[in-house]
Amino acid sequence: MVDIVIADDHPVVLMGIKALLDSQGDAFRIVGEAHNGGELLKVLAERPCGLLITDFSMPDEQGSTDGLILLQRLRRDFPSLPVVVLTMVHNPTLIRGMLAAGVKGVVDKGGMMTELLLAIQATVNGRDYLSGRYRAGLVEPDVSGAEASEALAGQLSAREAEIVRLFASGLSITQIAEHVHRSVKTISQQKNDAMRKLGFTSNSQLYEYARASGLLA
Repeated sequence: MVDIVIADDHPVVLMGIKALLDSQGDAFRIVGEAHNGGELLKVLAERPCGLLITDFSMPDEQGSTDGLILLQRLRRDFPSLPVVVLTMVHNPTLIRGMLAAGVKGVVDKGGMMTELLLAIQATVNGRDYLSGRYRAGLVEPDVSGAEASEALAGQLSAREAEIVRLFASGLSITQIAEHVHRSVKTISQQKNDAMRKLGFTSNSQLYEYARASGLLA
């Protein structure tokens, strides 16, 4: 039996995960659940488990959303804990960032009912798992037409992509700096670097890019 902690800010998603795991008889046991990153860290500190299934972006009470920062914190505090991420984000740069943060599985929420069990089985057996949609996105395409937006995404670092995601989600530079525990100057510079790489001159262009390139759920 594998003890599992689950985390998502949407009750319906949590119910779906529970139903899926319950359908496997005694193979899995849910020992804790959380609705945001703060809760998740507390649950994991109190309830040891063999696997974590978590959403990538869970808004907290202040409206900030967890993401790469949470995954990096998990890797620091629980280095041996296998993590499977559920997400609607499909930007290749952020997917690479999740893998770089030590995530073992990344599952598209749209295919959760068919792919989550595959990801769990792969992870508990020491293998990595990526939904088909994400595997395809990590293969470098020939750049033409509609593929140009995805190609541009590859120019950003994972950290820059995360800053753009948070900014496009509605957070100010100051709020992002507080959320990720870096200086306002650093965050402002990373946002400016991202805009320069993408050739953008306005925030409206950045918002549109975030939507078109899969940075937002």
